[in-house]
Parts: sequence; C-alpha cells; structure tokens
Amino acid sequence: MKLLVVYKYVVAILLLCTSCSNYKTELKDVESYINERPDSALAFLQSIDISSVKGKSVKNHYYLLLAQAKDKCFIDETNDSLMLRVVDYYKSKNDFNKLFWSYYYLGRIQQNDHRYNDAIYTYMEAEQLLSHIEDDYAKGLLYSQIGVLYNNNLDFIKALQSFELAYDNYCKADKVAHQNYAKLDIGNVCYRLERFSEAEKSLCEVLSWASYNEDYQLCRDIVEILCLVYEADNNVESLHNLLDHHLSQQNDGTLIMNMAKAYLSALSGNYSEAHIQIESSWHLLQNPTDSCTLYHMGYIVNKMQGDYKEALRMHESLFELQDDIVRDALQKPLQSVQNDYFKEKAAYNEQLLESSKYRFALVLIIAICAIISLMLLYRQRIENKENKISSYINLADELLSSLEVTQGKLDIASSEKDYQDTLLKEMSSQIAILFSKQYELLDKLSNTYYETHGSHRDKEAIYQQVKDEIENFSTNKRCIAQLEKIVNEYKGNVMAILRAEMKELKEVDFRFLCFLFAGFSAKAISAFTGDSTANIYMKKGRLKNKISMLSPEISQNILSKLM
Repeated sequence: MKLLVVYKYVVAILLLCTSCSNYKTELKDVESYINERPDSALAFLQSIDISSVKGKSVKNHYYLLLAQAKDKCFIDETNDSLMLRVVDYYKSKNDFNKLFWSYYYLGRIQQNDHRYNDAIYTYMEAEQLLSHIEDDYAKGLLYSQIGVLYNNNLDFIKALQSFELAYDNYCKADKVAHQNYAKLDIGNVCYRLERFSEAEKSLCEVLSWASYNEDYQLCRDIVEILCLVYEADNNVESLHNLLDHHLSQQNDGTLIMNMAKAYLSALSGNYSEAHIQIESSWHLLQNPTDSCTLYHMGYIVNKMQGDYKEALRMHESLFELQDDIVRDALQKPLQSVQNDYFKEKAAYNEQLLESSKYRFALVLIIAICAIISLMLLYRQRIENKENKISSYINLADELLSSLEVTQGKLDIASSEKDYQDTLLKEMSSQIAILFSKQYELLDKLSNTYYETHGSHRDKEAIYQQVKDEIENFSTNKRCIAQLEKIVNEYKGNVMAILRAEMKELKEVDFRFLCFLFAGFSAKAISAFTGDSTANIYMKKGRLKNKISMLSPEISQNILSKLM
C-alpha cells in the first residue's frame, strides 16, 4: 500500500516536471529569436494560457520575455506591477543576466509612463550589474536609454557621456544600425552643447549611411538637425548647399526647413519671402519647443529688417515660453548618476557579499568536520564488526576440524569391532556436544553471515571467506552423510523412514529436511542453500503438507520431530 502511494506521488511529480520542462524549452526557443523576430515572439507568448504555466521560474521568465517582445514591437506598456514581481524574483535567485533585463524593461515601462525619476533609479540598479554582464549589446541599450533621460532633462554633458558609451558597446557588439543611431544622438547633443564641428561630422556620417540604406525618414531627420547646426553656427554656405541637396527637397513644408529658408532669405535681403515662410509655419507647431523655434526666427528676421519693435515682441514671447519650459523641468528634477546613495549602496552590497562568503566558509568547515567525525565513527563500527566476523570464522574452522576428527574415529570404529561399543558411546557423547555447542555456533555464524551480507564493499573478502566455509559444510557429502546419520541416531531413524516412505522426493528435499531435523534456523538454511527465508518457510510448509498425507501414525511421528 505504501509503495502504491509513493508511486502515485512520483508519477504526479514527473508529470508536473514534464509540463514545466516543455514550457521552459519553448521559452528558451523564443529567447533565441526574439531580437530578430519580436512580432512572432509576441504572437506566440500571447497564445499561451498563463494559468497553464506552472512553476515560479517558468512564469517569471514568461513575463520577462513578454515585456521584451512588447517593447521591441513598440507597444508602450505603462503598468509595472508584473515587472516589479519579476525583479524581486530574480533578486532572490542571483541570476544576474535575467535580473539585468528585468531592471531594464521595468525602466522602459516607467519611462513610457513618464515616471522619469523612477526610470533613472531603475536604470542605475541595472548599471550596478554590468560587471556580471558580458553582452555588449545589452550594455549599449542601457546607456542609450540613460542618455535619452539626461537629454530630456537638459543635462547634455551626462547625456553625451551616456551616448558615447552606448556607441562603444554597439561597436563591440557589431550592431551597425545601432551604432549610427547612437552617433545621431551624439550629433544632436553636440549641437545642444554648441560643439558644431563635432555635431556636423557625426550627423554627416549618419546621413551618408542612411542614404546608402535608403532610409529616407532618417535622412529627413538628419537634414533638419543639420539645418539647425548651420543656423546656430552662422555657416551660410553649408546651409545653402544643404538646402540645394536633393535630400532637402523631400523635407519641404516642415517647420525646420521653412525656418532655414526664412533665414537664408533674410540674409539675402528678401524679407517678404522670409515672413511668408514664418507665417506658413504656424500651423506646423506641435509643442512649446516648436513655438520657441518660430519666435526665435521671427526675432532674427525682424532684427535684420530693422523692425526692432516686432523683434522685441518676438523676443519677449520667446522668453515667456522658455520660462514655462524651465519651470516644468524644475518641477521634475532628475537625480545625478554619481550621487552618494548609489555609492553607499554599492559599498553596502560589497559588505553583504563579503559577509555571505565568510558565513559560507564557516558552514563549509563545520560540515567537513561533521562528515569526518561520522566517517571515523562508522570506521570504528566496521572494525568492531570485522573482529566479530573473524571470531566466527575461527569457530567455523574449529567446528570443521572437530567434524573431521569425529569422522576419523567413526572410520576406526567400523574397522575395529572390538572397540565399537566403547567408541559408539564416546561418539554419542561428542555428537551431543556438537549438537549443543558446535552446531549452535555454526547456526549463529550462518545468522551473522545472513544479516551482514552485502552491507559494505570493504567486507567483501571477509564475507567470501565465511561463505566458503558455510558452502563447504553444506555441500560436503561426507558432512551431510554424517549429519543425516546423527539425525537418525537421535531422532528415531526419521531420515531413513522418510527415504523409505517418500521416494518421490529429490535429494535436495532430503537435505533440506535433514537441516530442519538438525535444528538449524531458517536464516542458517538460507545461507546453506542460497534461498531467501521466505522461500525456506514456503518450502517447509509444502513438505509438511506432503508428510501429512502419509499414514497418520508415521506422519504424526515425523511431524512431531520436525516441530
């Protein structure tokens, strides 16, 4: 019954493990192609019934891959409740790779939700794990997002540092497209820092790559930024060449291109054309920054024209908008990367790591000492057992020697009839001693052999010696014949009666009955014959049934001696 219950539990566990293992394998497959085919990965993940996913490991891996697939498919998730649980799970498992990605996609969700302070804290937690991460592409993605947050907060120095780190890691990972987008970010930040030559170099390199790959949207974006660079640097020739370029023709009608044309028109004295370009751009405004651009260009054109009153009005409107933008930025401050919080936290984490190492070493030493103590104790018990076995072997040798002496005396008694009566009496006395002592010792020896059989490999030689001595006794025809003769002598000729009445029995059956009449235990007989004790009892019952089928007088006589 107990075996059946254990079997059911084992089967249930195996089925559960098989189910979890299947999803685990499938999720690993998704992980292998999610960067190249995120839409396929997302479709597969959304087809899985989450209630059928068993095990915390598999379930958290599923949530992590789902967040990654959505982000790569440009689905802006804003609920971070699941990712917070995923982060907590991998923090407890010390899986640095998955913990890094958990922090990264938690930061992306917070960034989508415009919680920029939370996002930067989360990205800083991910940055602490970079020493354990070998994936340069992952490092590039992290620094790129950190740069975006600093750029949005107008911290252009740190934004430039982050974008440069992103570019370096993309180069190591051989991600050409990501390298160029990082270079575009670098050029944009250099423009904000008024490092115009560096901005122009980076932007022109990216423009060449985008044109070669026929990425016209990226070309339009770069052309607009170059227009801003040339305007700010007062590089009229380069601006004029850029506007004459065929790529610029595709940007007609955009705010930046209109402002560039208005600037060139004002420089050439064509103020009416400049005002037409400015007036036609009011419907293109999308945010306060666009308004600032338009007011700034209006200020420049009116100042060149000599209409200082209108220029002043434009300038005042520009300052008011800039004040609003700065006020909003100050209401949402972004914490510095190098603040004391992260330094102290890093030191605290290092201290925890050292402390855990010491605890582990102490536990390991205690465990080793305990194992050595148990080994010594077990070795002592083995030595004591070996000494007992040796004493039993010696008794077995003495028993065999005594049997050989008795057999010699019986041979002499058969040849010397004159001394037969005297020797018979002496033999009877010695046989009685054998039954009371020596066969009892042999019986104990056999019991010991049965109980210690197969317990330890180191005892194999000792056990084999005991086994050889026992098998020598149980298969020696002379010893068996002598034993049967002794049984007949003391058990009312019972073996002779059995051989006469039950001729259908085999010799092994007679030998088995002889052992029983001699008083050997089931364990001793098991050692003699090689059968289990269960078979010994079954065989004894079967032979008793056969004996009971003889005449009542004979069967009662035999069975009484067998009891």
